[in-house]
Amino acid sequence: MLHERYLPNGLSENLGRVYSAKLRLVEWLLRTPPIELNDNTILVRHFGPELGKWLWDRIRRAETRTTFGKAVLALAAQAHANPAQASLVADAIVHDSQFHTQWDLVGQELRFPRLYPDWLDGIRDIAIPFYDWLASTGFEPEPFALTDGRIDRATVMGAFRSQSPSVCGYCDGPLGERGSQHEANDCDHFFPKSQWPHLAIHPANLFSACKGCNSTWKLARVPMGEADASGLNNTYHPMLRPGASSVVVSAAISPTNSRQVEINITDPTVPRRAETLVATLDLECRWANSVNDVLDRGISMLVAKSARDKSYGWQPDADSVRLLIEDDIEWKRAQLGKEERCIRHIAVLECMYRDLLHEVIAELA
Repeated sequence: MLHERYLPNGLSENLGRVYSAKLRLVEWLLRTPPIELNDNTILVRHFGPELGKWLWDRIRRAETRTTFGKAVLALAAQAHANPAQASLVADAIVHDSQFHTQWDLVGQELRFPRLYPDWLDGIRDIAIPFYDWLASTGFEPEPFALTDGRIDRATVMGAFRSQSPSVCGYCDGPLGERGSQHEANDCDHFFPKSQWPHLAIHPANLFSACKGCNSTWKLARVPMGEADASGLNNTYHPMLRPGASSVVVSAAISPTNSRQVEINITDPTVPRRAETLVATLDLECRWANSVNDVLDRGISMLVAKSARDKSYGWQPDADSVRLLIEDDIEWKRAQLGKEERCIRHIAVLECMYRDLLHEVIAELA
């Protein structure tokens, strides 16, 4: 949520075509639900021959009906039983699908499932399988009119890797190693698919994150609350409102240990955004612990290489060490989002410059 992360236009458009097909299916089941599905005739007539056949292969006849097929008929039956509300649910889902174009509008909020919680299970059973297919078999070009070949989760994660070199967009830490065939970065749903399944595989809802952020800290936590207007205003978003340019990160000497620091993250403009970021990802503690692990080995560790590179036999003094730290801070600022851990290191270097200069000089000497 700190650094801007987005899919390249071509891949975003292609993933959007798959998402659009999912949205069309959900809308159809809610607005004009079929009474039964004994073959692919209705699907082909409504969705066209290629997409209709693709859907039928995942629904099948009654005697071999899949779990997904049963969910399709269950949602259709729920819509038949309450057509007026089903139409309102469809309106809410279509509205939510445009969240990426309306993020900063006053009063913008997600409507589903907040307004219609009784429909969550039915929508979830239709929508989440599309992400499961993305993560396994992927999507072939023909049913969805894709322009650049097959897409799958690895394609999506590789695209994030190419524009976020080894840096987690959420925590500014290392993203994870890249293997010969697989990406170590996790695929995060900004709006967790368990609570907002209709946004699973939405091109503005998938992001790369390190395993720690996705699998340990964020999980299904929701910094945006119920995604009402207040919740959305009080959170960052990797594409629509990245936080790196808004947060103020400071480091101060720990009151209990003069050779360690504490990290503080704030947002002077909208304080709640920093609060939700910290609460969701535990950043202040994580950053302080990672920095203190380095400082435990020597208070000057973050500037030691710069000093070593300067010249052999160099005798540090206050002015020269200040210049070293200033150069390191300037370099780190230029590398924000490109080199891991820059934000926390800048804060600690500023603390060294301000409060720990004498200790740095002593160690470098």
